[in-house]
Amino acid sequence: MERVENLELQVQELLKLLEAAKQLNSNLEIEEVFQNILLQMVTMIGAEAGTLWVLEQDGEEIKVVAAYGESADKIVNIRLKKDEGIAGKVIMSGEPVLIRNVKEHPDWSNRVDESSGFVTKSMITVPLTVKGKVLGSLQLLNKKQCDYFNEADVSLAVALASQSAMALHNSQMYDELQQMFLSMIRTLAKVLDARDPYTAGHSERVANYSVWIAGKLGMEADRKKELYKAALLHDVGKIGIPDDILRKPDRLTAEEYEAIKLHTVVGADILSNMEPKKAVADVIQTARSHHERMDGSGYPDGLKGEEISQFARIVGVADTFDAMTTARSYSKGLPYRDAAAELIRCKETLFDSAIVDAFTTVLAESDYDLTQYEADHKKEYRL
Repeated sequence: MERVENLELQVQELLKLLEAAKQLNSNLEIEEVFQNILLQMVTMIGAEAGTLWVLEQDGEEIKVVAAYGESADKIVNIRLKKDEGIAGKVIMSGEPVLIRNVKEHPDWSNRVDESSGFVTKSMITVPLTVKGKVLGSLQLLNKKQCDYFNEADVSLAVALASQSAMALHNSQMYDELQQMFLSMIRTLAKVLDARDPYTAGHSERVANYSVWIAGKLGMEADRKKELYKAALLHDVGKIGIPDDILRKPDRLTAEEYEAIKLHTVVGADILSNMEPKKAVADVIQTARSHHERMDGSGYPDGLKGEEISQFARIVGVADTFDAMTTARSYSKGLPYRDAAAELIRCKETLFDSAIVDAFTTVLAESDYDLTQYEADHKKEYRL
């Protein structure tokens, strides 16, 4: 119990850090920051194309995280050794380089051109430096309406890179905080699930199922990430349920079931103590409402239809499916096909039809092998 409380406090502190970091920049989604930095540089300098390289966390490789121009889609995610090519040399030295003819330069690596089909003639490469630390380098390729870049172009590129590097630094910090936050949520969910030997891994499975449903519904990537967090914490209120009820090997009595139902209210109350509240609004609502049902027969508030938030409706389907397919001392758990049939039977009355259809589509497409489906789709929502 003490471990859970400590994790709650750490999650709350991390939420505050995340909100503070978000204010540092109007747009902190790191992929968009990469692309915006590159677009600004290419436009201001008048280049045909450009690439943004960053040093990987292990410090051994550099990677193209954004590209602009012809064949840009073939260039993103190309990796080189940290000291390979001009981009790597600039990252290592922290000094800008102007090359009027790349073919005559000893450090020119033709691997990128060979991969993309683009023909590089001239180049400016400038470091992205913050507080003496080089985060990456930016390459501008082929001056428009002119044969070569000049020293004035280099000076302007260096000035722009100085401003861009701070935006990149802020976004990387925010991204790291997001990863820490998600890691702590996962840990908290695992600690909660461990209290009941029959529900080990329940929160993670429900989170996965929920995001797969959201994908079929066309939910945007940012919202899927928020849904994943909300689903991981949907059962946080079980902290307040006594072990003799939560871990009971037999079926619950009516009184015990009423006690279990309180986990929705307890969970929402726990999460509502976190600040800033706007950062956890969806999480709070999901914890409270994931047992509400379309016909109003659910709990704790007897909500109907779209009175129930979309996140709660999605998690409600995912949670029910996992409950039906999990083996307990008094139940073997249903095969996936049978559980899917039960969801379909309860469409409209208990569950949102579109959400059930989305999930049964996932099940059918995976041929009811959700282990492989998880492996194929993790990167869609994991930070």
